[in-house]
Amino acid sequence: MAAYAGINGIGGDFAVAVARHFNVRLGAQYFAYSGSFQEEGADVKAALRLGGGKASLDWFPFHNGLHISPMVVFLNQTGVRATVIVPPGQTISLDSGDYVSSQTDPLHGSASIGVWKTSPGLTIGWGNIIPRSGKHFSFPVELGFYYVGQPTLKVDFTGSACDPSEPEPLGCQPVQQDEGFQRDLAAFIRRNNNNLSYASFFPVASFGIGYSF
Repeated sequence: MAAYAGINGIGGDFAVAVARHFNVRLGAQYFAYSGSFQEEGADVKAALRLGGGKASLDWFPFHNGLHISPMVVFLNQTGVRATVIVPPGQTISLDSGDYVSSQTDPLHGSASIGVWKTSPGLTIGWGNIIPRSGKHFSFPVELGFYYVGQPTLKVDFTGSACDPSEPEPLGCQPVQQDEGFQRDLAAFIRRNNNNLSYASFFPVASFGIGYSF
């Protein structure tokens, strides 16, 4: 077994030797972070979560610690969730439009970025947590990637938006009924989903300490 730390969080692995040059390895990892910031005039609270289970087949082609490992990440928890509050009277920009949050029915929103729950991957590393030499300790290092598909951004707003060129309440209406707001929101989502296309491959980089009984 081994304990790991890396860009995907902290976790652990258990391995079983299935042949002279092969191990089957099962593990899990987890990391979470939350924070607050302002974006386009809105107060945003966001939470990032990484983690999930993984299964790897370690192939040791030589008589040393080098291994090549096809893997599957399952129950993938990687994603971002956020809540958005636009203070009354504050202006936000969505694509080509500016909108003022209503004084009596301010804008509230939610957003999420999700990826595939099951993803294939490949890593290369050094270290065997079941040393064939009979040693008990090992110090594995691993680099690679897994494919998470096209990350998908979803955004939804409730409340009322006002035309900044008109006095409230004349230029205000619920965003669900505001064709201009919905059009600009759809363009904002489409543009950012296109920007997320580069993130289809998620990196793997970890180091750890293993012990074999």
